[in-house]
Amino acid sequence: MLKYLLIVILLFIINSCTSNTEIVIQDEVSINLRKWKNKNFSNYQFTLQISCYCVENYTLPKQVVIKNNKIFSVGGVFYAEVNDPSFKTVEGYFKYIRNKQSKNPVQESLNFDPTMGYPTYIYFDISEMIADEEIGYTISNLIQL
Repeated sequence: MLKYLLIVILLFIINSCTSNTEIVIQDEVSINLRKWKNKNFSNYQFTLQISCYCVENYTLPKQVVIKNNKIFSVGGVFYAEVNDPSFKTVEGYFKYIRNKQSKNPVQESLNFDPTMGYPTYIYFDISEMIADEEIGYTISNLIQL
């Protein structure tokens, strides 16, 4: 009996001394956000094309320039004159993605640059019952300045 008690105690001690090997599964957005943050870009530019049921001029590709992690210009116009919330920094688009995901969209499509991690395509349809609220963003040609 003492032999079995010692075995149980020994097994208890061995199990309580193992390291925490819990695997934390990260989602695609978190993995790519980490890639983006590791690049540590504060000055960069990219081309943005918005896809929506909007006027044609709004959906034309525009060059977005970011300086010191703030939008500097959109399509050659100072952002203060544009002041449109559709235009964001890359981190702003990551926040946008998380916000839309929290609303349990009926459709979501995301693509990310495999090297730098920034989103190259973002699309959400929040509700089937609301017509024309869908919007997509295509980000391309991102370069560091």
